[in-house]
Amino acid sequence: MKLVVVESPSKAKKIREMLGSAYRVAASMGHVRDLPPKGGLAVAFKDGKVVPTYETIDKSVRAVSELQSLAKEAELVLLATDPDREGEAIAWHVSELLGKRAYKRVEFHAVTKAEVQKAVASPRDVDMRLVNAQQARRVLDRVVGWVVSPTLRRLGKDARSAGRVQSVALRLVAEREKEIGKHKTVEYFILSAKLEKPGSPPPFSAKLVTWKGVPLAQRLTDAAVAEKTVEWCKKQAWKVLACDRRDAQRHAPPPFTTATVQQAASVRLKLNPDQTMKLLQELFEDGKITYHRTDSTALAPEALEAARKLIAKDFPKDYLPASPIIHATKAANAQEAHEAIRPTHPESGADAGGAGDLGKLYKLIWQRFIACQMAPGKDQITVIDVGCAPDAWKTAKGELVPMGVFQANGKVTLFDGWRKLTGEDATDESKVKKDPKEEGEPAEEEDDSAELPMLQPGDPVEVRGLSSSKRSTKPPPRYTQASLIKKLERDGIGRPSTYAAILKTVLIRGYVEEKKRKLHATPLGVSVTDFLVRHYSGNFVDMNYTARLEEELDRIARGEADWEKVVTEASFAVLGLAKRAGLWGNPLEPPPAKPA
Repeated sequence: MKLVVVESPSKAKKIREMLGSAYRVAASMGHVRDLPPKGGLAVAFKDGKVVPTYETIDKSVRAVSELQSLAKEAELVLLATDPDREGEAIAWHVSELLGKRAYKRVEFHAVTKAEVQKAVASPRDVDMRLVNAQQARRVLDRVVGWVVSPTLRRLGKDARSAGRVQSVALRLVAEREKEIGKHKTVEYFILSAKLEKPGSPPPFSAKLVTWKGVPLAQRLTDAAVAEKTVEWCKKQAWKVLACDRRDAQRHAPPPFTTATVQQAASVRLKLNPDQTMKLLQELFEDGKITYHRTDSTALAPEALEAARKLIAKDFPKDYLPASPIIHATKAANAQEAHEAIRPTHPESGADAGGAGDLGKLYKLIWQRFIACQMAPGKDQITVIDVGCAPDAWKTAKGELVPMGVFQANGKVTLFDGWRKLTGEDATDESKVKKDPKEEGEPAEEEDDSAELPMLQPGDPVEVRGLSSSKRSTKPPPRYTQASLIKKLERDGIGRPSTYAAILKTVLIRGYVEEKKRKLHATPLGVSVTDFLVRHYSGNFVDMNYTARLEEELDRIARGEADWEKVVTEASFAVLGLAKRAGLWGNPLEPPPAKPA
């Protein structure tokens, strides 16, 4: 008998049906060993070695006992935990608890019969590089928590924890809160014109962008001056200065990664990252999607073929490119050479994911996957510059220029391409059109998607309307969960699979509040950030340091760095800062002095 160890009972049940009677399938119930939750650091530093003390997790005791019994009857144990660093480490921990037996590692990138049978037919050894990368991450998280968290209690009983990545995420929100608090609102005025070429209606809209040859970097802040300018401009001659018309391709966004699917689900489905990850886990275990913890935008050849086959069947031939579209991975410190998140059976259609939020999320993934292999859209972009009072102003260089330049922007869709499927024009989650009511901002009057008339330089233009409207400067926007995830991913801070837990933690701790989907740093969160920056600047609380440390962890995973050296140096750096600031007061013995 061969024993297959997976993480969850639901996955075990499904895989059991896909393998023959020669296999037994059992669940580890997730992690089986960890550093003890209480009792100190549980990590020793001896002679350049890092020695973590692991113990069986309470909730896993029964599962481990069952695995040990089954393993005694097995000729081979196939460790089929999730296909990432975390899963690799769980596989190693399972093997350590089951004792001396024959082990092999298999990876199920999708819970389908074909993928499962292919995986068990090509086992490998446990990759200790990935295990050590996860061990390094876990030990560093413990060191930061053990050394730093007790020092926070000087701020009061509510300041309970700091974290290697958590504190950086909190700092971003807290510093944005300070920027918003310092913002001083300034009122200004926008001049808008309704213009028309004589005999060529309808009129089009344009905004004042240049005055006296200088771009309006300095806003018009005086209401009386704005009104006088309006009245003066109405009496002047107007003519077209330039009319630029060009075609632009609109490429589909790449298939989803862990970070981008969390962003999209937040923006489009109003799901928080924790909800999204739970739904993704359910879809994966049900065999509906490929593994959902991934940085990759790559797609397997068979997936590309399936998408192209479906596009050829359901769309006119212009919507299928001549060859598959390859999307390059852009995430900083990308790891785990997996596929992007995609449906395992795209031919089943967009509604195969079920009802409710589960079905909506599946549809989002399905559409993104199919769209990424469709032909790009094509738009016609038009920019018209119109001069008010041409040649009425002499610049310092003696050039005659219009007193004012008004600009109109237009866009016409020539070919919708992938947008025929999704209806979206954005290739970035942050560019999804906002609801003005939700944002609390006035809707823009100008329409940059309108079709503009074909004009030629020198054509006269008549004014059909001219007005000024009051605006006010806005503070920098607060982060949403989606935009904070985007920031962390772009800067290489933390891993996308941990973002949901990080955001959940800062909200539970009371460091951050979510109001109308915006993240507000609480006074406690600001105090905690100020304390950490004051005493631990240059270390884990700094964005650049944390990103560099992530690079080191990735080097460990590639076998390019020694995990014990990386962990020792980073651990003693945190401890050194705490001792130097006079904050070290833990009754337990600290690690020995760092060797020369």
